[in-house]
Amino acid sequence: MKIEHFIRRRNAGGIGVKLLLVLAVLAAVVALLWVALLPRVVTSAIHSRTGFKVQVERLSVNPFTANVAIRGLLLQNPDGWPEPAFVDLREFRANAELFSLFGDRFVADEVVVDVANLTLVKNAQGTLNATAFNDSLSGQAEGEPSSGGGKRKFLIRHLVLKFDQMVFIDHTGARPVTKEYNLKLSRDLRDVDSVAKIVSPFTGSALGLVSDALGLPFKASPDLIKDLTGTLQDAGKKTGEKLKGLLDSLDKKKP
Repeated sequence: MKIEHFIRRRNAGGIGVKLLLVLAVLAAVVALLWVALLPRVVTSAIHSRTGFKVQVERLSVNPFTANVAIRGLLLQNPDGWPEPAFVDLREFRANAELFSLFGDRFVADEVVVDVANLTLVKNAQGTLNATAFNDSLSGQAEGEPSSGGGKRKFLIRHLVLKFDQMVFIDHTGARPVTKEYNLKLSRDLRDVDSVAKIVSPFTGSALGLVSDALGLPFKASPDLIKDLTGTLQDAGKKTGEKLKGLLDSLDKKKP
């Protein structure tokens, strides 16, 4: 009887090990499918919703930790735009707090944004590609005013911002006007909790372009200007120069 009991226990143990192996293989297959199919699903969804073309070299999302990593993202304007280029993103990485995704305040320990090139294109009708993309992604009709309320709060404890080049191409006139800005920007920012702190490294006419890209009318946002001014005052010796560049940019509708 003892021998038969031992054999039954051994067989049960063997079945348990096989079951664990099967589950491990299934988990590996699901993980591989997730990695392989996620970029296609995301790029297809963005294209179908906005009309903008997307290519991604690598995209990974961990649903258990709210960590996102993107490498080699190219975002191009829809067919019919006078220029194809829009966003050339080398890397985006975010290590966020999972439960903050379900609250009213997004919190991330670290966010890395490495932009090789941003091309802002205004078509003959006066529509900026960044605005068109944002409105299409949010489901807002063209020309419909955006609601000021309901903006989500956020905190990024460590923001690494790299920005090489920005281009503005205006097709509203008889001839296209192109302006290029070699920013060569590389900043480490701490405790970022406002858009003003994100754009604070930009000065002069480049700040106007960034405000357009983010959909921020600075003249209509005195609180944002005040926040930005306070950030610049903490910058050190170049505070006066940066503040002067900001004020100069506010006097110009477009660079």
